[in-house]
Amino acid sequence: MLEELTKNLYVYYPTNVGSNVYILIGKKVALIDTSLKASSADLKEALASIKLKPSDVELILHTHGHADHFGCDFMFKNAEKRMHESDAKYVELNDARYTCSNLLNQNEYPSIDSVLHNDEVIDIKPFSLRVIHTPGHTKGSVCFYDEEQKLLFSGDTLFKDACGRTDLQGGSEEQLIESLLNLKFLDFEILLPGHGVVFKGNQRANIDSVLKSLKGKFL
Repeated sequence: MLEELTKNLYVYYPTNVGSNVYILIGKKVALIDTSLKASSADLKEALASIKLKPSDVELILHTHGHADHFGCDFMFKNAEKRMHESDAKYVELNDARYTCSNLLNQNEYPSIDSVLHNDEVIDIKPFSLRVIHTPGHTKGSVCFYDEEQKLLFSGDTLFKDACGRTDLQGGSEEQLIESLLNLKFLDFEILLPGHGVVFKGNQRANIDSVLKSLKGKFL
């Protein structure tokens, strides 16, 4: 299913366990994550519904290096593929355990063209995305923050009433708590997570609720 969120911003919701895919149409056509390979036909159809072809996509930004977030990268031959270096190295090594490819029955890995850096700003006018390193779910998890439009693309770091699991390789509950505490300082009105619904509500209260669920640490 494809939903228009704001002008030039769409979300593709998969029908399987793959990630959401965010489509940003600005001076470049960019995707944030690409879901599971099993989503490829549906994703291609969703893009076609807004008159886009896979060849139109110029940039793919990954929130982290799990296979349910990079499975359709193979469709986008013209796109620069980017990921934080702490996860990219495991993808480049075809590490099935770190990337959870062994759990997701997916054996293809993208080639990462360049790495993302904390505090880097990616200009895709009308979007301006600041990279925020948020380890915890994985070592190289990141969020993308658009301060002007008050958007936070949170990957698997934060959802409505939940956060990413920390029991997989590269996960750390302590680091995730620190990352969530850092997100509390951001001014955003729309949470665009890696799975599930887009949340337009009290973002600070949501983060506080998630932190309380993590055994009340630091609260």
